[in-house]
Amino acid sequence: MDESDSITDELQAVRWNKRAGQFGNDGDEESKRKKNAEFFRHLDEAGFQPSGATVLDLGCGYGSLSIPLARAGAEVTSLDISSGMLDRLKETAEREGLHINPVECSWWSADIDELGFRNKFDLVIASMTPAIKDVDTFDRMTACSKKYCYYSNFIRNNLDKIPRDIYVRILGVAPEQNLLTTGLLYPFMYLYTLGYHPIIKFDCRSDHREQDWSEAAEKAMDYLQINLDLSDEIREKIRDFYKSASIRGRFISDSVKYIGMMVWSVT
Repeated sequence: MDESDSITDELQAVRWNKRAGQFGNDGDEESKRKKNAEFFRHLDEAGFQPSGATVLDLGCGYGSLSIPLARAGAEVTSLDISSGMLDRLKETAEREGLHINPVECSWWSADIDELGFRNKFDLVIASMTPAIKDVDTFDRMTACSKKYCYYSNFIRNNLDKIPRDIYVRILGVAPEQNLLTTGLLYPFMYLYTLGYHPIIKFDCRSDHREQDWSEAAEKAMDYLQINLDLSDEIREKIRDFYKSASIRGRFISDSVKYIGMMVWSVT
C-alpha cells in the first residue's frame, strides 16, 4: 500500500474538489453499465445481496457505485473527503429518490467508533480510492464490516494520456503509469496471511481517444494535480507539449488499465 504522509487531508480535499465537476464524465453509459453488472456478479458470487443491506462506500466520489447499490435496494452510507464530489452524489440521489447518507470525512484520520461505524455494515467497499493508503486504513475498513468487504485497485496502469515525455522532461520524475503497482498485491497478501481467501477477478480496460489538444492537456493536468502541485510555468509547458504533439489540432491517445477486484467474508 502507498504511503502518502506528505499529503494532508486539507490538500487532498482541495485537489479532489478541483476535479469534482468533471471527474468520471469520460466513457459511455454502456461501458459503465457493463462494469456495474460485473461488480454485482462478483458480489453475488460471494453471497452478498444488495436489497435491504447496509453498505459503506469509502472514497465514494460522485457515486459511481453508491448510486447503483442504492438503486438495487441497499441503504448506503457514502464517505468522501470532497464536498464537491458529495454534492454531485446528493444531487443524483435526490433526483432519483434514493436512500443515501453522505458523510464528508477523511478516511485517513477517521475515528470509526466516533462515527459509529464499527461492525455496522453488511458490506464495506473501497473501490479505486486513495482512501486506503496503508495497513491502518485497510484494517479500519474491515473493522466496519460484519459480513463482506470489497476492494479494487490497479495492478498495472499504462496511462498513455500522460505521455512519458511529460514525466521525464517536464516534471523530472519517473512515469508512474509504467510501473507495476502494489495497489492489489499487498492487500491480497495481507488478507491471505490473516486467513482470508478473497474471490479475485481481473479486468483489462483499453481506451482509444482522439480529442482537441487543449482538452487533452487540461485532462492530463487534472490527473497530475492529484499528487503534484503544478506551477503556471509547468502548466504552460504541458500545454505546449500537447499542442506540438497534435495532428491538425487533435491529440490521439491510448490507455490500458489492468485492474484487480476482490471480495471476501469477514466472518
